[in-house]
Amino acid sequence: MEADASVDMFSKVLENQLLQTTKLVEEHLDSEIQKLDQMDEDELERLKEKRLEALRKAQQQKQEWLSKGHGEYREIPSERDFFQEVKESKKVVCHFYRDSTFSGNLMEPPFQSQKKFGTNFTKLEKKTIRGKKYDSDSDDD
Repeated sequence: MEADASVDMFSKVLENQLLQTTKLVEEHLDSEIQKLDQMDEDELERLKEKRLEALRKAQQQKQEWLSKGHGEYREIPSERDFFQEVKESKKVVCHFYRDSTFSGNLMEPPFQSQKKFGTNFTKLEKKTIRGKKYDSDSDDD
């Protein structure tokens, strides 16, 4: 019986909290609707221009990303090109692979399907990187 009472009390507290939250959201929405209703033509035109400018900037950013190779998965031929790619993009996902191993090819399909703008998806064969660790074709790394 005591467990039922505590469950009922918890339910009532939760119900009251949910009701208060719903009222706050409704008041906020009502105030936003009231603001929109009271806007004159000049304010609506400014709002429209602001939105159009945001859309233009988004389109310009997308074009910039396309020019940098975003939205496609491609191989980088050299270490120098790799560093150039990394410098030009804020977000880069690079798949370091080796043709001689099967596991290196498992990542190809997921990366090929990536069409996300803002992140540059590339691949680089390990043997193109300078350094003793990657100079050999051994499977111990």
